[in-house]
Amino acid sequence: MSKNCRYKFLSHFYRSHCYSLIRVHVCSLIMPGYSLAAVDQSGIDEKSLCPKCKGLLKEAVQTIECGHRYCKTCVDALLNHGDGKCVIDRSNIIPEQVFLDRFIEREIQSMLVHCVHHDQGCDWKDELKKREDHEAVCAYVQVPCVHSKCGELVTRANLVEHLEHSCKFRMEKCGYCHALVENAFMKGHQESQCPSVPTVCPECDRKDIPRAQMSAHIDPVNGDCEGVLSHCLWTQIGCSETKVWKLRLQFKRKTLVSGWSIVSAKIKYLSLYQPFTSFDSFYVNGVNLPAQTELEHFSKQVENVLKENDELKSKVVEQEQRIQQLEGAGQNGPLPGNSAGAALYSPLGEDLLNRINTGEVKIADLEVLFVEGNKLNEEIQRQVSSIARRQESWNGTVDRLQRQFESMSHSLALRNVMMTDLDEHVREQQVSSHDGVLVWKISDFAKRRQNAVTGYETSFYSPCFFTSRYGYKMCARVYLNGDGIGKGTHISVFFVVMRGEYDALLRWPFRQKVTFMLLDQNNVEHVIDSFRPDPNSSSFQKPRRETNIASGCPTFCPLSEVNNHAYIRDDVMFVKVIVDTTDL
Repeated sequence: MSKNCRYKFLSHFYRSHCYSLIRVHVCSLIMPGYSLAAVDQSGIDEKSLCPKCKGLLKEAVQTIECGHRYCKTCVDALLNHGDGKCVIDRSNIIPEQVFLDRFIEREIQSMLVHCVHHDQGCDWKDELKKREDHEAVCAYVQVPCVHSKCGELVTRANLVEHLEHSCKFRMEKCGYCHALVENAFMKGHQESQCPSVPTVCPECDRKDIPRAQMSAHIDPVNGDCEGVLSHCLWTQIGCSETKVWKLRLQFKRKTLVSGWSIVSAKIKYLSLYQPFTSFDSFYVNGVNLPAQTELEHFSKQVENVLKENDELKSKVVEQEQRIQQLEGAGQNGPLPGNSAGAALYSPLGEDLLNRINTGEVKIADLEVLFVEGNKLNEEIQRQVSSIARRQESWNGTVDRLQRQFESMSHSLALRNVMMTDLDEHVREQQVSSHDGVLVWKISDFAKRRQNAVTGYETSFYSPCFFTSRYGYKMCARVYLNGDGIGKGTHISVFFVVMRGEYDALLRWPFRQKVTFMLLDQNNVEHVIDSFRPDPNSSSFQKPRRETNIASGCPTFCPLSEVNNHAYIRDDVMFVKVIVDTTDL
C-alpha cells in the first residue's frame, strides 16, 4: 500500500472506530434487555430476565402492584404504546408504582458473561458492566466499510484486509498517469480518460503515443506522424503536389529553390498581365494577393534573397577549396607564409574559430551545471528519504502513545469503579448499626415531600442496619405522600429484608417484631406502630435477590398530623425502626 493510501486508510479507520463507539453507545441507550451469548443463556435465573423482551434486565424496575421486574424501556413501552398490563398476571401497571431496583441492577451488572460474539470466536469473559467497553474494541463486531458506496459489513479484525484487497471502491494508483482512482472505475479510467495510456496511431500504426499527445501527433502542420497527408507549402501559389509527411520532408528540401522560382514567376506574370491601377488587391487561385506596389517590393526582396543565396553558395565553395588546399599542404610539408595557410586566418576563418570556441565554453558550462544539478538532486532525494523515515518513526511513536493512552484510560475507568464501590461500602459502614435499631435522619423534607407529590421520587430507602454483627440485614422504605390505601393521606413506612453475607447461618423465615416510630423532636408525642411478620409472606423468606418485597404500614401517620407536633424541625424528620432481638 502506498504511503498516501495508508494515511487515508488510517484516517478512515479512526473514523470507523469512533463510529463504532458511538453506535455501541446509542444502541445501549435505546435497546431493551441485554443480549446474551448462547453459552450464558442456560445459567441465568429467570428472575433476572425481562418477561417482555426476554433479555437480561437493563435498568431494572419493579412494580409495586405485582412485584415483577422489567427493563425500564419495556415498562415505558407497555405504558406508552401497550395496554398498561403486566405480561405475566395481567395486573395493571401504575406509573407511580414503578421504581428503579438499584439492588438487582447492581447484581446484574456484576454477573460474569461472555461476549455476544462468543460463537464467532471471541473468548472475552468478564463482568457485564465491562462488556460495553469491550464491544467498542471487539475484533468480531461487524462494522460498515468506510467507503459509503461499498456498504459491506465486515468484522473489525478483517477491516484492514477488506480495505486493502477486497473493497471495490478502494483507492489505487493508475499504472500510467499515477492518479488515485477507485478500483471499480480503474478499467473505465484507463479505457477512456487516462491521458498517459499508450494508444495506436490510426495513420502510421505507431503504438507508444500517449492519449493526450495523439492530437498533436496527427496535426497535418506541426505533427510528426509519417502517415498523415499534408499539402506542399507552395500549394496556395500554384503547386498541386500532395505527399505524406516523410516524403514531404524530402520534397521540401529538393524543391526549396523551385518554390521561390514559382513565386518569382507568378509575380512577374502578374506584373505584366494583370492591371493594378483600379484595385489594391486581387485573387489568384483563391489566394488574396497584395497590391501592385507591395508586389514590386516583395519581388525586389525575393531577387535580393536569391542573389545573397548565390553569393553564399560561391563563398561556401571557395572555403571548401581552401580547406582542401590546406589539408594537402599540411600533408606535403610546412605551410608557405603567403599561401593557403594565410587564408586560414582570414576574417571569416577567425570568426568561425571564435564561434567554435564560444560554443565549447558554453557546452563546458552546461556540463558543469548539469553535474551540479545532479548532485543537488541526489542531496534532495536523500533529505526526502530521511524525512520519510522520520515521519514513519513519528507515526510509530504516535500509535504507541495512542495504545498506551487507551490502556491507561481503561485502567483509570476500572479504578474509578473500584473507588465508587469502596466509597459506598465505607458510607454504609459509617451509618449502619448492629443492634437492631435504626435512627434515620431525613433531611430536605419539603423538597422530598414535593417530589413525592409530583411523582418525581415517590419513595426512597434508608441506610441498611443489622440485628447483630452477623445477623439479619435490613432497611426501611418511606413514602412521604403515602402508598396503596394511604396514598395522598398518610406517610407510609415499610420494612425491607435484604440479602446479607451470613444468611446461611440465620433462622428463616424472619419472625422478629418490627416497630416504627416518627419522633417528636420535643419528646411530647411520638407516632408509634408495630407489626409481626407473616411467616408465609415472601417478604420474610430468605432473600434470593438483593432485597425482598417491602412490607409494613401504608397508613403509618396521617399527613394532617405532621404539622401539629414537632415532627418536622429545620426541614428535618427522624424515623426510628426497632427490631426485637430478645429471642435471637
